Amino acid sequence: MPNHGPNHSAIRRPGRYLAGLLVVLILGLGNGSAWGEFYDRLDAYPPRWSLDTSDCDARLTEQRVLPASGFDGEGCETITFHAGLGSEAVIVYPIEPVHAIDDLNAGVYVLSARPGARVGLRLRFPYVRDPETRRPISAVIYGATYERPGKFQRLGIGKIESDLRICIAKLHRQLGSEANLADPYVDAVAINAYSGAGLTTLRLDELSIEGMVSVGDLEQSQNRSSEQTRTVTRSMANGLFVPSPLQTNRESQSESNELPSAFPKSSIIRIIEHRGEPLAWLRSLGFNAVLLSHPPTAEILREAIRTGMLVYSPPPMAPDPELQTLLDPVMAWYLGGGVALDQERIAQTDQTVTRLRGFPTIWQRPIVIAPVEAMNRYASFADAVVYDAALRSRGLSSDEQVKSYWNSCSRIADRIDIAVSVESSAPIGLSQMNDAIAANSGAPSEGVFRWHSLLIQVFQLLEHSPSAIVFHSPAPLTSGTSNAHQRSLALSYLNGMVAMMSPWMAWGERATPYTVTGSAYHCGVLKSGSTQVLMLTSDAGVRDQILAGDGTTVEINLPPAMAGFTAWRMTDFTAERLPIRTAGGTTRLQVVSPDIAEVIVLSADARLGTQLEQSARQFANRAASDRWQLSGDQARHAQTDWQNAVSSGASEALMPVGLLNAAMDSHARAEDAYRAGDFHNTLRLARRADAWATRANIQLGQSLVPLEAVDDVRYQSIPPLDEGNLALQALWRPLMLDRGWSNNLIALGGLDQPNALGPENWTYGKRNLDRAESDIVWISRGYFSGSGAMRLTAASTTSEPLGGGYAGTIAMLSSPSVRIAPKQVIRIDVMVRTVGFSQPHQGLLVYDSLGGQELGVLVHHADSWKRVRLYRYNTSQQDIRAMFEIIGDGEAIIDEVSIRVWEPGPLAALPEIGRTVPQ
Repeated sequence: MPNHGPNHSAIRRPGRYLAGLLVVLILGLGNGSAWGEFYDRLDAYPPRWSLDTSDCDARLTEQRVLPASGFDGEGCETITFHAGLGSEAVIVYPIEPVHAIDDLNAGVYVLSARPGARVGLRLRFPYVRDPETRRPISAVIYGATYERPGKFQRLGIGKIESDLRICIAKLHRQLGSEANLADPYVDAVAINAYSGAGLTTLRLDELSIEGMVSVGDLEQSQNRSSEQTRTVTRSMANGLFVPSPLQTNRESQSESNELPSAFPKSSIIRIIEHRGEPLAWLRSLGFNAVLLSHPPTAEILREAIRTGMLVYSPPPMAPDPELQTLLDPVMAWYLGGGVALDQERIAQTDQTVTRLRGFPTIWQRPIVIAPVEAMNRYASFADAVVYDAALRSRGLSSDEQVKSYWNSCSRIADRIDIAVSVESSAPIGLSQMNDAIAANSGAPSEGVFRWHSLLIQVFQLLEHSPSAIVFHSPAPLTSGTSNAHQRSLALSYLNGMVAMMSPWMAWGERATPYTVTGSAYHCGVLKSGSTQVLMLTSDAGVRDQILAGDGTTVEINLPPAMAGFTAWRMTDFTAERLPIRTAGGTTRLQVVSPDIAEVIVLSADARLGTQLEQSARQFANRAASDRWQLSGDQARHAQTDWQNAVSSGASEALMPVGLLNAAMDSHARAEDAYRAGDFHNTLRLARRADAWATRANIQLGQSLVPLEAVDDVRYQSIPPLDEGNLALQALWRPLMLDRGWSNNLIALGGLDQPNALGPENWTYGKRNLDRAESDIVWISRGYFSGSGAMRLTAASTTSEPLGGGYAGTIAMLSSPSVRIAPKQVIRIDVMVRTVGFSQPHQGLLVYDSLGGQELGVLVHHADSWKRVRLYRYNTSQQDIRAMFEIIGDGEAIIDEVSIRVWEPGPLAALPEIGRTVPQ
């Protein structure tokens, strides 16, 4: 074993680190020091070096962690790339931005079969941006050169200030004397690994950095020791830093006031709301940007620079000089994350935008606005807007999803980038309610995350080729719960699908959907030149429970001119050829056993298959792992929940043994395929297991909720069932019957009297809109029972129909309040009939003050009387009301509204069994 010396052994004594991350960042605490040391053994997954830039057309071919091939006989990282003729192939290890001072030095052990690799530090100049990459320009200062082929050699670099001054002088000659090259910082350790054309392999081990002083940390700057202060002051005197960045000349910062796009055009940007998760973890899930709930801090900006994540955030009230150097990751200022931007806030938002346009040039960023209505009016002063898709529990069909987007965004000018946003989890109120039910009953608190509807919704929105997708996330993905784990897997799988197809989707234009026969599927089309991307999504299911067409054949009707095209099926992350058949004058494409969502590429150029295969190969391993784990959770839950429900008597249905056995068998075969490295078959078997387990889960859910003639499963809201917790629903099975419920607690719930509407009874309110009118009347004919009912109407006063969702919400009706004791189960019933509501996301929204609108049920196309039933659980004593919102042009009649609480009678006494006492 090599002799490492005391420093290495001292660093190695703590042993392995949590979660496989062997990265140590030690900040000196003595004497107020802000100097830091960083150490990474480079022996843990995932690999952290990456190919950055090259002039030799370098291409990464392999990157992995070797278990026992490092300098110390333990693990190390290896990277292999293919290079042509040139002189540079730079690989980098990103770090948080630190000051470029003489005390900063870095070292790493390198082994290669060729000499010539050089270690260095990558510098960024924050006030000059590359027009192509939109990143601050960079330069690398090099240190030691590798000279011992076949052996590990430690390469180091330090004392960089003199080289930095030379670098600045060269950049001034290149960019002009007015270029603002102040405040450079180091954001990566770099190695120019080029040593000739052909394949090059490097082994890298034990990276260490010393003398780190974080950029933008005011508190650390104030606590520096006197020696450190003299070091930074000396650097300022040498022209490497400026004491007041806000005083720099605006003209030297940018030659043009034109802002870049809010979303880079190279791909579809995938953004998630940040809830405190490590950015490196989010990046490993396939996200390339985060949305903050507050203005950025130095800590999050440093982490974003180190991980390469983009940042979207609310703007600060005023520019902070301490953060100016770190603004590189901030792509845009985001308005609308914490408040509903409706028509009443247009003028206020316009003033905010004007204020932001007056920020110093360094702080200028595109402005992204996420309104809830009036998209075209907000777009007139924004650089990009965000369309918020409907909740999946509203049960919109694929055609309605597509039409809803078109109604909201069709009048927005082409110059405006449009992003879409979706909810990535169940409403937080629903999860909290189920947690309280489980805690009070002792039942399992978590079920199966219904990720299929999320995938379907994203695919339907991708038909419009959005610039970005924003995933709302009410809870952190690192909370450690089963739901968070499943959601992480689902998002990783979804991001892999989007990233795989981004090169063709990002530049596509929406075309007329193709007709589909054989099963309930929708086929969206994106055109990009002679290439078409088909997105096939299932329409079979109930609300947010989606069924795949496993075992069926779907036929897509194509134009006759496409008979000579080549088709590839990308669903299993491989370019699988599909035949296009022409018979009887009809051109068709058949898909056997379709998944819930399919991606098919058609092109007149058969050579495209090579590019598709290369793109798919990058994500196949991770996608196979994600889908296999998701299908395993589905199958195990289905089997366990069915066994519990049948054994407890909660379900009288026969257990679908064939479905469950097929799901478990397919999942086991998928595991064998994954271990063998056969990712194509892993995905094929996993999605088959997923389809069978999902079908079994839906059957169990239906058996746990008995329905009458006036009931519709779409209009039932049951918290355990809504979140996929079938074990908890089995416990709630007795509550689905009429026995055990109290009398109606609303005195005028029958709505049989004209005076039911009044200050102390039912209340009615409407929005003050000049484009719509609404009314409510008591009717004595056409009611469900009793002697009357309430009729709500809404209509547009213009030539254009009302929209859906928030934009179409016109009026609200509220029942009298009812006082409920804590830990009570509540049931709300109402009879509803609707007329009209021809646009998507329109109808009567029925909800309650306890669960809120997110847990509500949207009723539309109810030509005959339908019963809406809501179950709720109250954790504390409070009032509850039944609420109704009319959305869009139409008419709704409501009758027989009731609020009841669960008050079961005492259990029957057990019979006494006499016993004989021995004499």
